[in-house]
Amino acid sequence: MHNRFTRLAAAATLIACVPAAPAARPTAPPNAAITITAEKMCCQGCARKVSGKLYTVKGVKSVSVDLPTHTVTVSLPRQDIATVGALCDAVRQGVDGPATVTTAAAAYKLAPAESDDQAAELKKMGGTQRVVIDNLHCQGCARKIASRLYTIKGVTKVEVDMSQETLTVRTHAKAEISPWQTAAAVAQAGERPIAVTGAFGRLTIEYAEAATPKDHQAQNPVSGGIQR
Repeated sequence: MHNRFTRLAAAATLIACVPAAPAARPTAPPNAAITITAEKMCCQGCARKVSGKLYTVKGVKSVSVDLPTHTVTVSLPRQDIATVGALCDAVRQGVDGPATVTTAAAAYKLAPAESDDQAAELKKMGGTQRVVIDNLHCQGCARKIASRLYTIKGVTKVEVDMSQETLTVRTHAKAEISPWQTAAAVAQAGERPIAVTGAFGRLTIEYAEAATPKDHQAQNPVSGGIQR
């Protein structure tokens, strides 16, 4: 009996001495491939400029260029609108002109005015932006978006036109707000922007999948200004 207790005590001591398994480290999100089409990237010099600018974007792991198709493939772990905007801006710093960024979720295209008349018309907008929302369901959805837009420094007023599913964002005269900031704020509110138009031109977003139907009851559409 004494030997049995001795063996059990020794086994317990051995178990106690075994170091605990280290806690699992959080795994980094997998890198995703994002394709960018730069219509005016036409030579090796352009490709080097674009690649150099893209490597300045936080998170970019690799950049590969296919000149015949004017495309660049970027590997990085994030695909949110702010990151897509940074990639698009980087490409446009390398070569001016329209650029289309395609992710698994959507295709984004930022294009300047297509004619002098359109450019003059857009210039009149100043800092104002018009934002079209995918299925602007009700006044509550509009207020939710507006509350996010008001967090952008320089935004002074947000107006809604429910019949057109459009928000108008007005800013201070000297405020410089990019369409990517506006689109990101809409996305942060849980909604889907499909177009942002301003003096810069037009940002359009085409989603790979249809929006999830909303399960709350729509209210009678009312248009006008939305207070902070």
